[in-house]
Amino acid sequence: MKKGVGSPVPSNGARASTHNYRFGRAFSLGRNKQFTYVYRRGKSFHSRRMVLYYLRARDLKVGFSVSAKVGNSVTRNRVRRRMREDFRLLRPSLLPGKYIFVARTAAAEAPYPEMAREMKSLLKRAELFAAKGES
Repeated sequence: MKKGVGSPVPSNGARASTHNYRFGRAFSLGRNKQFTYVYRRGKSFHSRRMVLYYLRARDLKVGFSVSAKVGNSVTRNRVRRRMREDFRLLRPSLLPGKYIFVARTAAAEAPYPEMAREMKSLLKRAELFAAKGES
């Protein structure tokens, strides 16, 4: 498979930091204290396979939580990687704030496109997509 085919990331040798889709450590919700703050103060939106917690903030931060109930470590890491990738592609069009996505047990058996669709519908229901002129 050729590098960059089908990917929104530029394949023309542009530096990784120049495009909008990079998902680095700067976007991570770091400590347990930050997670607890968002859980306590934020709004939640539920779906069958995941829960979204959102709190308004100046910058965009995100965290992912997948408990041991979802499956073994391989399954949990796969679910987390899929959620991170879905969020990475949606990030440029989202409002700033603190996001936490919590996977439910049904997420382990869900096909990748359904998880992506569900994340997008949760964000839409929470009205977290920026208007075209914003951002």
